[in-house]
Amino acid sequence: MMELGTPVDAHCHFWDLQAMDYVWPTKEHPALFHNFYPEDLEEEMKESPFKNVIFVQVVNNTVDENYWAFDLAKKHKSIVGVVGWVDMTKPETVGDTINKLQENPLLVGFRHITELEDPDWLQRPDVNKSLSIIQDKGLTFDLLIRPPLTSRLVPKLARDFPQLKFIIDHIGKPNIKDGDIDKPDFNIHEWKEDMRNAAKYPNVYCKLSGLVTEADLNKWKPNDLKPFVQYCVEHFGADRCLFGSDYPVYKMANATYSQVFCAVEECLEECTDEEKSGIFGKNAVKFYNIRVPLNK
Repeated sequence: MMELGTPVDAHCHFWDLQAMDYVWPTKEHPALFHNFYPEDLEEEMKESPFKNVIFVQVVNNTVDENYWAFDLAKKHKSIVGVVGWVDMTKPETVGDTINKLQENPLLVGFRHITELEDPDWLQRPDVNKSLSIIQDKGLTFDLLIRPPLTSRLVPKLARDFPQLKFIIDHIGKPNIKDGDIDKPDFNIHEWKEDMRNAAKYPNVYCKLSGLVTEADLNKWKPNDLKPFVQYCVEHFGADRCLFGSDYPVYKMANATYSQVFCAVEECLEECTDEEKSGIFGKNAVKFYNIRVPLNK
C-alpha cells in the first residue's frame, strides 16, 4: 500500500434510529436499519490508512443533526468536518443559523437530500438566496443528484454562484450495474455528457464515493468501477476529485471499508503518487477548508 500522506475520508454517515426521524434507511434495508456510530467505523478503518472522516448529513428538515454530529466529534476526534443541513427555503433565517453553527469549527458545508424534493427544488428563488448566503459564508455545497438533473442544474449553479464550491456526490450516480461505459446505453451516455460539462466549471468537484452501491450489489468488482472513476479523473482532473467511502451504505453491497478503499485505489492505478495523495486526503482538506487538526 502506497504512502498517502494524511488520508481523509470525505463522505461518511452515522445515525441513531432512536435519536432522529429518518426517511431513510427503512426496514426494507436490513443491512442498514440499525444504529451506526463513529466507534463502529473506527474499528473498520483499522485495516486502512484512514483516521480522519467527514460526516455528511442524513436528515432533511432539522438542524438538530448538526449538533448531534458536533457532540459525536467531542468523543471521536476522527470526525474532522461536518457537512450539515440548514433550511434553505427560509433565507431570512439562514444567515443567523449559519452564524451559530459556524461557532463550531467542524462545520464545513451543507447538503440537502434533493432526491426527496421536486426536480426544480434547487432552482427555487428562496433556495437560491440561501445558496448565495452559503457562498458568502465561505462554505461548500454537496450535490446529491443524477441525470437528467445534472445537465439541467450544475452548469447554471456553477455560473450563478462562481465563488461557491460544489461537489457532486457519488460521481453523479451512473448506472454502473448496466455494465460497459462505452456501450450505447442512453443513461450512461447522458451521464458521461453531464459530467464532462460539469467538469468545465472550476468550482465544481467530484466525489469518488457511493460506487459499489451503483454497481451489481451481489457481484461487483473493482474493474466494474474503474472506467467510471477514470472518466471522472480524466475530466475533472485529480485535483478536483475526492475519495469517500460512503460508510455504512456500502454494506448494501456486502463490502467492507478496506474493500471499498482498495477498489478505488486500484481504479487510480494510472495516477501518480502525488495525485493519489490528493484524492485520498489533501483535496478534501482544501475543498472543505478543514480547520481542526488531522489525526496522523
